[in-house]
Amino acid sequence: MVRSDSALQGRAHTVMIMRREVAVLIAPKTGKLQKVTDLPNAMIGVAREEPLENSLLVPVLDYYGIPRDKMRAVSVKVDDIANQLRQKKIDGVIAVAGTSSKQMSEVIAETAKGVKGAIQFIDIEEADAIAKRIPALESTEIDQGAFGGRPPRPAESFHTLGFSVRLIATPLTDNDTIAELMRHLYLIRQNISAAIPGAGLMAAPDVEEETSFLIHPGVRAYVNGEQRTWFDKYSDFIYLGLFVGSGLGSVAAGMFGWARTNGRKSPEVPVLRVAALFDAVRDARTAEELDAAEQETEAIFRSVFGMGASGKLSADRVASFDMAMRELRARITTRRATLQPG
Repeated sequence: MVRSDSALQGRAHTVMIMRREVAVLIAPKTGKLQKVTDLPNAMIGVAREEPLENSLLVPVLDYYGIPRDKMRAVSVKVDDIANQLRQKKIDGVIAVAGTSSKQMSEVIAETAKGVKGAIQFIDIEEADAIAKRIPALESTEIDQGAFGGRPPRPAESFHTLGFSVRLIATPLTDNDTIAELMRHLYLIRQNISAAIPGAGLMAAPDVEEETSFLIHPGVRAYVNGEQRTWFDKYSDFIYLGLFVGSGLGSVAAGMFGWARTNGRKSPEVPVLRVAALFDAVRDARTAEELDAAEQETEAIFRSVFGMGASGKLSADRVASFDMAMRELRARITTRRATLQPG
């Protein structure tokens, strides 16, 4: 995973947007820091352990023509912010984190504790222009009340800069592998958000957006519903092998093998219905169509399960049917995720 401003455009392909972080500059409402151009006159507490060269303030300084050596900054621990402000050791604080993250909330709360009176959020009015100059950055508008509190913070919306943290892969990574990875990430993202705050906000990159970042072809296949499953990739070989192996000229019946139980031919498994369902799931355009396919899948499963439970099916047929059901249900889950908005 890398920050979007790590100059990797054109050399790595984006797989997922894991999270987005923004820079929020906070200061006392009556202090030295009233606007961005006041930065050379103020000491800024950086609530994040990173060198100034990686700070989001650097492109801001460059845009306004402020020499970087005029920027005075010191790293501060979150629980020491209030004390530093009371002692006038810092004139403002910059936090870089997710808008709704715990870290951002703690920095804002500690800043408010160290200030007599109200705090303010410094607006970077030219954020859009800076982001156009540096495409790896993102211009973000923080809405009124986005940080909660009473009265709501901020009191009015303001603009700032941010970046995305991206899961990337090399262009050589197999497309089907990436598509399958995305499917699994979408399935588990809400579950892992309990252990990793913000994990539930991970999202696929916008494949229609004009961007300097390359999107992995496997991502496009997943988002556009063109992901190939194991059955898609090997179905031709399966049918051909079964046709030759059975010698009966029936690919569908041969798929599940011919066996005899107690000297009699075992019952037929509804192969054609199963094969038709694969096509129906692939072509489903609405949740209703997918629901119908899922209901048909369950009906077939109950029917064949009954035959298997009564000993009317051979072990080979049961194993083959189980493989087909697993693949079909996986495809239904993938297609449902694709159809869901957002």
